[in-house]
Amino acid sequence: MTGILNCIKDPEGPEIIVCCGSGGVGKTTISAAIGLYGALSGKKTMVLTIDPARRLADSLGLKRLDIDAQRVPVENLHIMEESRAPAAELFAMMLDSKSTFDQLVTRYASPEFRENIFENRYYQHLSNNMAGSYEYMAMEKLYELFSQNQYDLIVLDTPPSRRALDFLDAPQRMLNILGHNFFIKLFRPYLNTGKWGFRLLNIVASPILRGISKVLGHQVLEDFAGFMQLWDDIMFEGFSRRATEVKELMAGNKTLFLAVSTPQRLPREEAKFLYDKLLQNNMPFGGFIVNRVNSAGTCKEIHEVDLNTAFSEFHMKTDMKNKLIATHNSHLEMKKSDKQAVQGLIGKIGSGNKVLQIPYAAGEIVNLDDLYRLTRYFDRVSYI
Repeated sequence: MTGILNCIKDPEGPEIIVCCGSGGVGKTTISAAIGLYGALSGKKTMVLTIDPARRLADSLGLKRLDIDAQRVPVENLHIMEESRAPAAELFAMMLDSKSTFDQLVTRYASPEFRENIFENRYYQHLSNNMAGSYEYMAMEKLYELFSQNQYDLIVLDTPPSRRALDFLDAPQRMLNILGHNFFIKLFRPYLNTGKWGFRLLNIVASPILRGISKVLGHQVLEDFAGFMQLWDDIMFEGFSRRATEVKELMAGNKTLFLAVSTPQRLPREEAKFLYDKLLQNNMPFGGFIVNRVNSAGTCKEIHEVDLNTAFSEFHMKTDMKNKLIATHNSHLEMKKSDKQAVQGLIGKIGSGNKVLQIPYAAGEIVNLDDLYRLTRYFDRVSYI
């Protein structure tokens, strides 16, 4: 049996790996390690993340992460030369929702309309603050990078959300919000009259709009109407086409989804939810990565010992001995609990071949060498 990530080494393997899961499970670090694994396998790899954390940049050997692709200095790795691909190339980029949204407008709007859109206050609010915009832009940036055909492998660290699959529905959800029949039907009769016509005629003509203007103010409503006109006339068709293309790419054989979790109940439930949804929608699922597992080893390593006998050769105070015994017993319980949690997950999906366990590390991942040590677990299969 081979590990769930060995497919990366295959020249015909996935070109996109999407790491999903709830926040706080080490998803960004796992994504970075998968990127390094891909690069060391001989593939030009891009890691796309929303995490600007200094420690992530440090772990990649970079001063900082920004919206431009940066080359990761993999030549600084302290590994044997035979473990390094001859042309290992790894790049990293941070997702910026606002700039990605602006690029979309530039693509679909003609030059004479772009400035009107960029200066529209409702657009500025939408591109910075609308719920789901990060998820939408993650998928858009992924599609853009894939279409450029510059990388053999793209690893996407998805935004943390309440539901692990939110980002996958984001393109259609954004279209549903902006193309909702209520808004289109409400504004379309007045859009062609222009801004001044809207100000002098339309607020008075529509009782609904008149009521909205009393709550939001005339200027806010004018900005919204102006954006709706530009959206309906110029951008909706392009955005709709793009959403369809993104969904087709995500469902294709070039993409692989991974669910990142920890042994704790809530992250496991989130990962299982993702797994079920992907199966229901015929999406390509690669497996679970269960991170921070206490003693991700065989059951032979989890055993009780007679600590009184073990300490018989040492002269120590009774209080110290009792503390060591309590610490050992506590760690033993965590091992057993994590083992039961992983076995429960394997039981629900019916196979241990789709579960990779990463042991709990004593220290943080702070440099490329730490990331490399993490990749050494990627060739393994699940311990059952």
